[in-house]
Amino acid sequence: MGRNDEIEAADDGDSVDVMLAEWRGEWPELDVSSSEVVARLLRAARLLEERFATHLHRSGGMPLANVGDFDLLQALRRSGAPYALTPGQLRRALVVSSAGLTGRLNRLEREGWIERGPSPVDGRSTLVSLTGEGRASFDRLLERHFALEREVLSALGPGERAGVADALRKLLASLEDGV
Repeated sequence: MGRNDEIEAADDGDSVDVMLAEWRGEWPELDVSSSEVVARLLRAARLLEERFATHLHRSGGMPLANVGDFDLLQALRRSGAPYALTPGQLRRALVVSSAGLTGRLNRLEREGWIERGPSPVDGRSTLVSLTGEGRASFDRLLERHFALEREVLSALGPGERAGVADALRKLLASLEDGV
């Protein structure tokens, strides 16, 4: 089978199959088997983030700049009443730098999603909390977001979803151990 035949055969698969076929044609001895998983994870993550960002921009209601802001609001919302966390707790939940977090907090505060104030427990600490309007708007957005997640995953059957979840849990746990 020639190089063009391998690439054409990969057309029945996905973009990673094409890339792997190109490597087999260009450098057959190179072991690129890890890309069977890694390249698909990275590409799927980028495509999902693009789809979620597009969905956020078309959702109406209060503006939300990006998926990172969405993640921050999720952390606050799932923390439970009073939907408030310290910046340190948010940094740990989001794995984001202090500067990155500050930019998000400034934007979300300007747009009315959150407010910052002194912690009632420790006056030296700041508490970031969802505003009432922010929570109501975010709850509507969350319902639509999780519906989109279910729609995206509809390409997989329940058993396949469980298998992928189990494998990714194992991989993520090993990666998080190194953080």
